[in-house]
Amino acid sequence: MCESGLEFDACFHLEFSPFIAVFESQPTGIEYQANIKIRRYTPDFKIVKDTGEIEYIEIKPEKIHSTQKFREEFEYKRAAYNTLGYKLILGSEKQIRNDNLLANLKVLHQYASSSLSELHKLVLHHIKI
Repeated sequence: MCESGLEFDACFHLEFSPFIAVFESQPTGIEYQANIKIRRYTPDFKIVKDTGEIEYIEIKPEKIHSTQKFREEFEYKRAAYNTLGYKLILGSEKQIRNDNLLANLKVLHQYASSSLSELHKLVLHHIKI
């Protein structure tokens, strides 16, 4: 379940990353303090790397990503995750919507979910590695 098309596109990158074992959309959130207020926050993704390390990702379009207000608020969230022993990473539209890469990942996804010969499966496995 994704809350935006940009998050949906990010799933293709996560699915075919050789370093990510598992990812989850809209994982359990946290409470954090910003100035004197306690706020609640749910990141867009939780990833478990092939090393077992857990990280969280927030995805934002450039028009939001670049604002001073967003950046300040994001630093409070990042600090809260650091306190818990995790990284909170900010993913941008520019990183996700690299046209050629995203188009290729979508093609791979289409073929990865269909009935393939053993040779095709082997090729997909090597591309993912």
